[in-house]
Amino acid sequence: MEDNNTITTANESFKMMNGRAGSLVFDQDVVIFEADPDDAAEIQAVKELLTKRTDGTIFLALTGNEVSITKARELKKIGIDEVLPLSIDNDGIRAAVDEKINAMRAPDQSFYEGSSALGQVIPVTQSRGGIGSTTIAVNLASTLVGRDKTMFKKANRKSVVLLDLDLQFGNSNVFLDLEDKGGFLDIIDSNEKVDERFVGSTLQRHALGFDVLCAPAQVVPLHSMRPDLVQDVLDILKKKYDYIIVDLPRAVVDWVEPVLKSASKLIIVTDTSVPCIRQARRLMDLYREDSVALPVEVVVNRERRPMLKSEHVKEAEKVLETKLIHWLPDNPKVARSAVDLGRPIINMKPKSDLGKALTLLASALSDAEQTVNRKK
Repeated sequence: MEDNNTITTANESFKMMNGRAGSLVFDQDVVIFEADPDDAAEIQAVKELLTKRTDGTIFLALTGNEVSITKARELKKIGIDEVLPLSIDNDGIRAAVDEKINAMRAPDQSFYEGSSALGQVIPVTQSRGGIGSTTIAVNLASTLVGRDKTMFKKANRKSVVLLDLDLQFGNSNVFLDLEDKGGFLDIIDSNEKVDERFVGSTLQRHALGFDVLCAPAQVVPLHSMRPDLVQDVLDILKKKYDYIIVDLPRAVVDWVEPVLKSASKLIIVTDTSVPCIRQARRLMDLYREDSVALPVEVVVNRERRPMLKSEHVKEAEKVLETKLIHWLPDNPKVARSAVDLGRPIINMKPKSDLGKALTLLASALSDAEQTVNRKK
């Protein structure tokens, strides 16, 4: 600890203090204590103590390394700010304390007020599994965030957040070399209406400058999410970010409806095979039932743009009732390498044919949005 910190120690458990704990702990900025999730009496004493908390005292619980994620989450649900392993070193504790203190000191009005501040929601879905929707969502977020100021160019930064709503099979964090820290499960388990600070605490910042809400590391039931909860999260994020990229689940669930109603456009990733085109058409019809005017951008993945449209492509456009203008070439070597290294393609191989195509896709989407905004 730092030299200017005052440390108070107590060799009693909370249940042994019999009500004396409040006068001790609430005079401190941080309370670090050992917790056994299986000790019901001690946990109940901590829970009763936390109900009396009115100030900014931070509670950090140290548990055995063998404690499961479920039990650790139960500790956080009663109000403990962070659960750490007993084996953690001083640097780890200091980092956890600093993170919590900085979050508490952050101003309440922390929303980004960018040049547009319109919060464009762009969900990405797929006509079949494995077609590459997550690759596109990840690289869209990486590209739309823009660039930093250089000697020759002005800064062109946008605030971007990527939401992986694929509860059961989402792996955007793998594409970005991030580990799920339970943020999504915190949202699902929340019994109260979420606010901006709570939602912000569930996000992780990627090195390229955008934020990510990772899908749960463990498989959870699709019905765990609720439409009102999704709407609350989107309402908060739309005030903070220029772009909210949403990687949709493979299944059709009712809580996707708020995403579609908030969307500025929907991206459907497909190839030009007959089954995929038919499925893409079905998705367009389904998602437009409640959002009739929803613009849909079809992205053909793993196929190079043809010089001349074949009858096959013309028939696909006829079925979809739209021109196929977004094409991403098949480059399995670059795509596989990017996944293995946990780096977006536009960051790892920006000059590859696939990297250039992804950059053009993001540019086309953002330019189209700017045109709409200017008209408005």
